[in-house]
Amino acid sequence: MSQKIHLSSGATGAIGAAAAAPPVSSAPQPRDDAEPWPVAALWLLAGLLTWWSFGFTTMMGSDLWWHLAAGRWIWQTGTLNFRDPWSFTAQGQPWLNPEWLSDLIFHAWSSWLGLTSLVWWKWSALVGAFAILFGVLRRLSGSSPAAYVATLFAVAVGAPFFDVRPQLYAILGLAVVLRLALLPSRWRWLLPLVFFLWANLHSSFIFGLVALAGILVIARLCGQGTRNALPLWLACLVVGLLNPAGPDAYLFPVGFAAHSASAFTHIAEWRPPWYPGGIRSPLYYPALGTFALGVAATFSTKLHRRNGHLTFTGVALGLLTLAMSLRSRRFIPLFGVAQALVMAPVLGALAARLAQRARGHFPRFAHPYPWRLLAPALALALAAYHLLPYPLSSRAFLYLTSQDSFPVEAMNVIEANHLTGKVFAYYEWGGYLDLRSDGRLQVYIDGRAGTVFDELTYRDYTRVLGLTKGWEDIVTASGAEFFLWPRRHHQQVEGLRASGQWRLIYADHVATLLARADLPVPSPLLPSPASAWRELALGWAASGAHKLPAAEQHFERALTMMPNLRAACEWLANVQARSAHMSQAEATLDRCQRSFPDPSRRQELLAWFRSRAEAPP
Repeated sequence: MSQKIHLSSGATGAIGAAAAAPPVSSAPQPRDDAEPWPVAALWLLAGLLTWWSFGFTTMMGSDLWWHLAAGRWIWQTGTLNFRDPWSFTAQGQPWLNPEWLSDLIFHAWSSWLGLTSLVWWKWSALVGAFAILFGVLRRLSGSSPAAYVATLFAVAVGAPFFDVRPQLYAILGLAVVLRLALLPSRWRWLLPLVFFLWANLHSSFIFGLVALAGILVIARLCGQGTRNALPLWLACLVVGLLNPAGPDAYLFPVGFAAHSASAFTHIAEWRPPWYPGGIRSPLYYPALGTFALGVAATFSTKLHRRNGHLTFTGVALGLLTLAMSLRSRRFIPLFGVAQALVMAPVLGALAARLAQRARGHFPRFAHPYPWRLLAPALALALAAYHLLPYPLSSRAFLYLTSQDSFPVEAMNVIEANHLTGKVFAYYEWGGYLDLRSDGRLQVYIDGRAGTVFDELTYRDYTRVLGLTKGWEDIVTASGAEFFLWPRRHHQQVEGLRASGQWRLIYADHVATLLARADLPVPSPLLPSPASAWRELALGWAASGAHKLPAAEQHFERALTMMPNLRAACEWLANVQARSAHMSQAEATLDRCQRSFPDPSRRQELLAWFRSRAEAPP
């Protein structure tokens, strides 16, 4: 959803009329035409399916793997005294891991229910967070349709960032704080417990404390504060110290944010939204417009007079998260949530006035209870239509984490040959090696960035990645015995091989593994056990050798073993296109789409196949 809210002069007047009534109390007031519970329940059900339908973002979830490895390490060692167990550059050094509880949950979940079942963790956290937000917005706006639209826009703005990572606790935590602190609640005393859990789940609890302070202070300034507001906030502040990191749980994130010159702020997710590369939200800039329009409509129509502290809190949180998102794109989902606090009341006032006018023009619908079921039923049908093409099972894990972009078969071969030692690996793959090898392969660096590794280590890695002059010396001087690198970044592999100090020992469609020339390695390497991943690698090798019938057989066997293995499906279509069987290639791409829809990817692959088929020999 990318449309902006446009207010005509009539609509502006309608909002003003809706806002003119004097407030009765500080809490949002129910309207005379309060929704019957079946209508409200149907809106909630439509919302649950809608939020779920936005839980299918595909991205290279590189941090998930080291979180899983950390959870296993905590379980195995029974200690929260964190020392790096996996790298050869920071072995035994202190490791700041305030998110230890998230790691333990990941490990327990995957151990009891299976690794791929983590998609249900993601969907549960996501749907739960936005269901709570929907309830808050419904109270603020007095309208389920307005709350639905505002929540829909919020989830759509943040959707590109929804990963199987502890970051989802930031959205969930904010939603819970809004429910307990922004609205009247007899459960407000639970806030210290919320912050105790949040502080051990994700570092974003610091933002939660700032948000809570803003809510309580603005309420006080508007004459709607409570006597125990300060003790409550102080209790939330203190429980954040009940974390293995202690005061560092506060000091490190604040210092990290303040140190703009840090090399770690050059990681793509910490860059501003306009910086090239990294994740982008197509609706972020429209959200800036709707937020500005919502603020203007709120104050120009005096809608804020209905309940000042709710209005000012929404604007303040919107401005705070806007500033954060302009500094770093990783905060865009929080801005999406905050701007909805302004959008929903505006939409609610507009919807109320339009409904009043409609009843005046159509008296026979003065009590339109059956008709009020129509809109949520339509929203429910659209959400189901959007949701059903996706795999509503753990089969979605491969796509949501882009697992086929990791060196799965390379690690299978490494394990089959019991290779151990120091490896200079691609940054995004470091956590995957941590999980798969449990320290048998010690990495140069992984996704834990500044919580373990110093800036010099990271800067040297980026010099290798960027092919800066002297990068080969960095790899050699590091003491690494292996070099594991993506095939698409072939310059590093070719440069090391040309030096004569490294030799190729394994390659597939994803990864290339080099070993030092003087390192004794079994030759030839033993094959990995039979699996879909092995068949995929064999198919790729046969395709490269122009043995197209053999390649097709390998890809088909891979799909028999693992029907949702996207890479095998798309490589099969590639082989069929190279064999001048374009109709079969198109049918295979359609088969790939049935496993996980991605129409733009299908069009790109099909165009590439056709361009190769039409190219002169």
